[in-house]
Amino acid sequence: MSNKKFSLHTTIQSKIDQHYLDFSISRVLPLVLLMIFGVLIGLVFQTGVGHPYDKIIHVAFYALLTLSIHTFFCCRLRISAVAAFTLGIFGEAIQAFLPHHHASMADAVANAIGVSLVIAAIALLRSEKRQAVRSEPIDLDFEAMGLEPVQSEVAARASASSEK
Repeated sequence: MSNKKFSLHTTIQSKIDQHYLDFSISRVLPLVLLMIFGVLIGLVFQTGVGHPYDKIIHVAFYALLTLSIHTFFCCRLRISAVAAFTLGIFGEAIQAFLPHHHASMADAVANAIGVSLVIAAIALLRSEKRQAVRSEPIDLDFEAMGLEPVQSEVAARASASSEK
């Protein structure tokens, strides 16, 4: 037996350090929003929802689910998408066996649209950030545009005091 003292706290802390679990607000917020959304929809629409709103709820729920998986588990975007899409397919398959529910291909498509919207939004944000980092600063020729650069008050005071 080793001389190390076993304690639950040190074991948990070592697992946290090993896997780097980050419970910051930016990681937990999408999951909290997803749970609030699910509870509110469950409370408001206990008996089911009519056609157009049902698909909107599917899109919103699976968009939040994809975002939650991606941010909370810190995984790759494609893994988040596959996990959320798979959960959507399994959810529809299970509904085929539940009373008062029915499986719907339209619901599965709405789930996929929700997943796709988040994937597209995250990919667009990432490409914009990469483009901003890579691009060279643009040298603007104000005189060619018929404009004069405006000096800030601090710069104007500094040039006025240096002239004295």
